[in-house]
Amino acid sequence: MKKSILKNKALIAVVVSSIVLTTTYIAKASDFEPGSKDDPIITKSYLDDQISKIKEYLDDKLRLFKEDKEFAETINGNSSSLEIVEIKKGQKIILHEGSQIILRAGKASIIDSEQGGIADLTKGVDLVKGQLVPKNHLLMVPRSDGRGVEGLTDSIFMVIGAYDIN
Repeated sequence: MKKSILKNKALIAVVVSSIVLTTTYIAKASDFEPGSKDDPIITKSYLDDQISKIKEYLDDKLRLFKEDKEFAETINGNSSSLEIVEIKKGQKIILHEGSQIILRAGKASIIDSEQGGIADLTKGVDLVKGQLVPKNHLLMVPRSDGRGVEGLTDSIFMVIGAYDIN
């Protein structure tokens, strides 16, 4: 008989403990708002809110990227692609800051400025007024101060960057 009373007490203790634990768990779970960081259940409103935040973030980054690209194009003279430029004898190509030029055909001479000549990046020298432009050499202008080339004959150039033809 003692054994059955002990078994009953043990069974009652297990049942009561289970009820208390279950009630506590249910009460604790109902304290959290659905969709909060404490409750992993995602509601549609929470998901819509998060998607909206992501869209705003991406739109912001895209806008900044476009502004940076427009700024870079402005600095580079709106031309970072290679152009084939043909000039007649006596015409001048005046290059803007950072522009690059290569003589492909014809003859041309250097137009320098008070600030200096045009950098011959191929040979590593500075070309000054009156010097002939070497064929197939990459030349670069550091400033927009009137530097360029003048065609002594009809000439063909490859130009990267902004320039004016006079």
